[in-house]
Amino acid sequence: MSGLKKRVSGFIVCGVLCVSAVVPAGAQGTDGTIYDPQIFRYMTVSPVQKTKIERILAKSEKAMVKVFAKYRIDPRAKPEFDKLRAASADLQAVEAWEKKQMKSVLTKEQYADYLEILQATAANVIRATRDD
Repeated sequence: MSGLKKRVSGFIVCGVLCVSAVVPAGAQGTDGTIYDPQIFRYMTVSPVQKTKIERILAKSEKAMVKVFAKYRIDPRAKPEFDKLRAASADLQAVEAWEKKQMKSVLTKEQYADYLEILQATAANVIRATRDD
């Protein structure tokens, strides 16, 4: 992969990663996929925070499902670089909204942990676009 493609893929997948597993049964969401950062698996939050975060993630998931449908991205299939690139503006908008909401709920330390989780998830998606 060229240096530019690596930089672009890192930029693109940032917008893909903020959504967690809060989606109605039967919907084609990101739960259990490479795009699912599994925030509650890696972070400890208060019951009040958890309720607020679940609402934020539910809205993000709904928006993500719409973006994936629009660009024909199957979250259960291997990530396709070209489709993610095409969807990047929409995905980054979802990410920006979610980060803003999460920042208002999490402590400074928790927010830093949240960002690290997203970075690790991004690395996994980038790696998966290269794997054969």
